[in-house]
Amino acid sequence: LLSGKLSDLQPKAPKTTQPTILVVDASVNVRRLLALTLEKQGYRVTQAKDGLDALEKLDAGLDINAIVCDIEMPRLDGYGFLARLRTHDRCSKIPITMLTSRTGVKHRQLAMKLGATAYFSKPYREQLLLDTLANAVFNAPFN
Repeated sequence: LLSGKLSDLQPKAPKTTQPTILVVDASVNVRRLLALTLEKQGYRVTQAKDGLDALEKLDAGLDINAIVCDIEMPRLDGYGFLARLRTHDRCSKIPITMLTSRTGVKHRQLAMKLGATAYFSKPYREQLLLDTLANAVFNAPFN
């Protein structure tokens, strides 16, 4: 008789890594809603309450595939976060989708100039946001 379990005899299936999205927003409700939406799509989600919190998590070695970030936040806003992230070697190519209540063209232009990959104004179309994120995650140059 074999002393091992049947599961020991089965070939190990390759692990599929779930893409991880970092959601950066001052509003806990927005973070929770986005996290639920993204988790339903099969993403792992990590949350940060502002740009500084997000940078601290990234500096600690958090490995992510994309970021969804608000603009208006305490300590370090979305623009400051974008600017600092784009100078960071390890994180300079991570796709960043801005999700904000700011609808003005100048806000969008500044975000794109600073390195945002996409820009959504609230209220946003959920499916369009999900499609944009999927495209960014699965077609990103660093993957």
